[in-house]
Order: sequence, then C-alpha cells, then structure tokens
Amino acid sequence: MKKKIIIDTEVYQDYFLLSAMAVDTGTVINIEMYEGHPLDTELVEKLMHNHITIGFNSNKFDIPIIVAALTGYDNQKLKGLCDTIINTNASMWAIYKSSGLNMRKWNTIDLIEVAPGMASLKIYGGRLKAPTIQDLPIAPDATISPEQRQELVTYCKNDLDTTCLLYNSLLPQITLRETMTEKYEIDLRSKSDAQIAEAVIASELYKITGKQLKRPDVKSDETFRYLDPKIITFKTPQLNNILQKVIGEEFTLGLNGALTLPNWLKKELIVINGRKYQMGIGGLHSCEKKQYIEAKEGWFLQDRDVQAYYPSIILQQEISPKNMGQAFLTLYKGIVTERVFAKKMAAKLQCRIETLEREIKDAITKKNIQ
Repeated sequence: MKKKIIIDTEVYQDYFLLSAMAVDTGTVINIEMYEGHPLDTELVEKLMHNHITIGFNSNKFDIPIIVAALTGYDNQKLKGLCDTIINTNASMWAIYKSSGLNMRKWNTIDLIEVAPGMASLKIYGGRLKAPTIQDLPIAPDATISPEQRQELVTYCKNDLDTTCLLYNSLLPQITLRETMTEKYEIDLRSKSDAQIAEAVIASELYKITGKQLKRPDVKSDETFRYLDPKIITFKTPQLNNILQKVIGEEFTLGLNGALTLPNWLKKELIVINGRKYQMGIGGLHSCEKKQYIEAKEGWFLQDRDVQAYYPSIILQQEISPKNMGQAFLTLYKGIVTERVFAKKMAAKLQCRIETLEREIKDAITKKNIQ
C-alpha cells in the first residue's frame, strides 16, 4: 500500500519549490529549482510515482506544474504556465492540451471538489481552526532572493499543514470515495457528490447498453413541461387550480441553464391553513422572514424526514434524461434501493452501538456502587 503525502508548489520567475509532507509522520521534503540549483528530477519522479499525493486544487495547478518541470520547463516557462492557469481558469484537460503536456498516471487525490462548498484553502483553514493562516508573503511577480527562499519554504509548510487538516476532516468522504473507486473501477476520489453520480451512472449505463453517453443538444429556446403525478389532489380550489396551471405551463430555460419561473407563479400567494407561501422551482417557500411556534397543551411538534423523497419522485414520474431513457430508470431504482438499505443498516448499527454504550455505562456504575 502506497503511503500518502501532502503536496504543494510555489512558482516564481526565478524560483520553483515543491514541498511534500508525509501524512503519517509529518516529515517534509523540499525540492527547489533556481539559478545554479537544477531540479532533482529523479527525486521528483520517485516522490510522485511511489506515493499517493494529496493536494488542494492540485489537479488543475500543482500536478500540471510538476509535469512541466519534469518535461524541462525552466523557472521563466513555469511562471508563464502558472499565470496562464490562474488567469484563464481553464479546465485540467485544456491546460494540458494548450501547453502540449502529457498527463501522467500518478496516484492523486484533489480535495477541492470533495470539500463542502466552494472556498479557498485559507477559508477552510479558518473554519477548521488552523493554528496559522497566512497569505502569500511575497508578491507573485517578485524576484526571489536567497533569504526569501526560506520564507517561501515556511509559508509552503503552513499550507501543507492546512491541507492535511482539511484532509483529516474529510476522511469519511475520502474513505467512501475509495470504496466506490474499487467497486466501480473508476477513480472517484477527487470528485464532488454530483460528479460521482454522473461518472457512476455513465459507467453503469455503458455496461447495460454498450453505448457511450453523449451530452444531449439542448437548444436555448427549448421548453419543458411537468407531468401530471396523478396521485395528488388538494382540498382547496386554489391549490387544484395552481396544480392544473403548472401542468399546462411550458417552462423555459434561463441564461444559467435552469428553468425560469413564470411571472404568474412568482406573484401567486398560496394559502394553506391560513399561512402564506410562494412557489419556487424547487417547491413551496414560506413568506414570513421568521416565526416562533410553540406547541400548546395537547399538541406536539414533529419533524418528519421523508425517505428518498426526490429519488421517489423521479421514479414515480419516470423522469429520465432523453439520452438515457428506460435504462436510466432501471439503474437509478437499483441505486436508490441500495442507498435506502444502507441507511437502514447504518441506523440499526448506530442504535446497537448506543445500546452497548448504555449497558457498559450501567455495568461500570453498578460495579462502583458495589
């Protein structure tokens, strides 16, 4: 089993630094390149080939930079590539293609998509109460003196520590991705939840149909309609009228690719048990900014979580992408069934653990009394 290391790079017009820290021991290796000090390419190759590397935005930045350095880029060319990556925000594939670089089959994990939300490493460090949070101490376009090299090594070490802190906080998500990677034989370790779903569905559909999926061609003026669920009826004329109008409405796409809400539906105030609501694309939204609810005598408040709510709607309505059809619904039903079963087993296991903890606590208390 390969050991894991955290990696980070710093790139200047006359200085390059690759820092790597062992996850298990905290040992750090710094590999530098500057005038009179060529890059130790043999050490870099061994480092990247013999370990699982972990970084933050590493697939789009650090890894291409390291590949370029091994290809023979000097500091000036590395700085040019660095600026291109940062200024264009190009995809990983576009970076390699435009630079004429060949992707390397290294074993890497990029945390940027796994981490919740979209934030910088510094922000994640703040949320995780990192001991030190530091901005880049030297301007990106500066020339680096011998004294400043150590300053950048120290700064890079701090980023390694923060990345390691983030990695440890994401261990449950990483472990799940590692398990799914083995199961589906697709590298899912650096993907977000949505990207995992897309990759798994595409892979499993290929096994069913033997066809590679292609993105459907959706025109900007295309319209969409909701199906009549046929299992919903309301007691009030207003709600039944809105349901029929929604079913009859042709929804259009906005500039962001999402469905737009018709003006009449935006303005419609929906009254349920005296409370006012407004419709959104995702469902009903209450109109009050805040409220306080207290259960009177003889009443109690209850919070219910509907099992597999949205997946059940998709299956009941037989909603599938045009380019996938019935094969998607067959696959999706299996995934949902497996997920519901796994959640039930997890709940039973948690209940058993809590019971054992109580039994142990009671036994210790009884023994102390005796």
